[in-house]
Amino acid sequence: MKKTFKIMLLSASIAAVLPSANAGTLSVTEQTHSTEGLDGVVADQASNAISYTLGAAYAVGDTITFKFNADVISKTTFSSLITIDPVDSATEADSVAGAVLGFLSSDETSASYRITGVSQPDDTPGDGGTAYTGRSTVGTIVPFGSVNYSISSLDSTFTISVSSSTSNGGSLDSVETATLAGKSSQFGSATISSSFDNIIDVATVRKTFTSGTEDTMSWSVANPTTTNWLNLATINSSNGTVMTFKGETGKMADLSGDHFTVAGGGAVVYTAASDKVDVSYSNSVTSDTLTFTPPTGDSAVALQTQSFTTDIVYNYASAGAVAGAKTVASSLASGAWTLNGSSVIVPYMPYSDNASQIIYLTNTGTQTGDITVTAFESNGTKYDLGVVASSIGGQITKLGSTIKQALATQGFSSGKLAITITVDVPKADIIVYTSYNIGGSDRGFINTDQYLSND
Repeated sequence: MKKTFKIMLLSASIAAVLPSANAGTLSVTEQTHSTEGLDGVVADQASNAISYTLGAAYAVGDTITFKFNADVISKTTFSSLITIDPVDSATEADSVAGAVLGFLSSDETSASYRITGVSQPDDTPGDGGTAYTGRSTVGTIVPFGSVNYSISSLDSTFTISVSSSTSNGGSLDSVETATLAGKSSQFGSATISSSFDNIIDVATVRKTFTSGTEDTMSWSVANPTTTNWLNLATINSSNGTVMTFKGETGKMADLSGDHFTVAGGGAVVYTAASDKVDVSYSNSVTSDTLTFTPPTGDSAVALQTQSFTTDIVYNYASAGAVAGAKTVASSLASGAWTLNGSSVIVPYMPYSDNASQIIYLTNTGTQTGDITVTAFESNGTKYDLGVVASSIGGQITKLGSTIKQALATQGFSSGKLAITITVDVPKADIIVYTSYNIGGSDRGFINTDQYLSND
């Protein structure tokens, strides 16, 4: 026999012994949308199902209001009647009253329901049984359902709150708020787990390292777990992940792309003019190791002391079919090459018909080594002068005219240069003094990086 659904009013005596304000509980699984994936998406979205567990004893005429911080009313059709069956139990304390909620009113961001009936459970789950007479709606679950919302609702966290009151304006359940949806980047951040850190050997004219035959750099990206996220961006199947490894201006120009390799199967493209190595991968790649092996034999070149950085970019299509790119690493410190000799940078030196350069190199030690010079213009033009002289222990070597003549043979005569002077002797034994004279009267002293160093 089908169970008879009884509607009755809670007696005033029952309502009187219950607290006037309790805490109801909102239940909904929060949705997370990909910030990148939302680009170009225009369709309204549907929330997960919302339910509200009553924390107070409701009577006919009491109201419950569901309020949102964005417009859902114009996009959602609300049930005109919500009928909640009582929960029967052989144990009276485990039984819960049922209720009927009728749609009362709405505005742009809220919907209100009025209690039109409260029903008593009985002592037999299923059909039949003897009805209890004093069970309240404490614990009654209201299945509010899902609401529709626009993408613009995600400009801030999209929330729902619930409040309720008695028919005469008294307080019932206290205000409860829950998050329905929000957005977050589906990409994380990158770290360098091992950096380029080898030492260039002056004994081989800077063409090898002091330890081993290679140097490596490993990177990784920690992306959030996006299981059950909505509107995810899709990483491109070609050129989806791009790692760019950069050296200092003019200091990688003599290297070769053949000597950069990766373990993860990416395509390596070396660009000498930009002092960088681009590695492109299919789809999403979250880690790899870049290895540099110095060229040998006739292809060997002098390695330059320098620092390195890494950029990592994901290229994707949004759920709205809009192409995008997300940088997860920009100029991430990736190590440096140092020298087991002396390398001094002269940051500024003017050259012209009436300018003369004063460059004195003092070797305070006992070793003798080659002096190699490289110069750079502000536009990146590089002048590799090679070995210009020899530094003898305990002596001063004048380099001003020597460097100027070497520059002239490469077509440079006028302008401003930064100059790197490398000596194949211990760093502590070398002191470089630099200044200039213009027209015989204007003399300026130039600080080299020796005076800026803390070591």
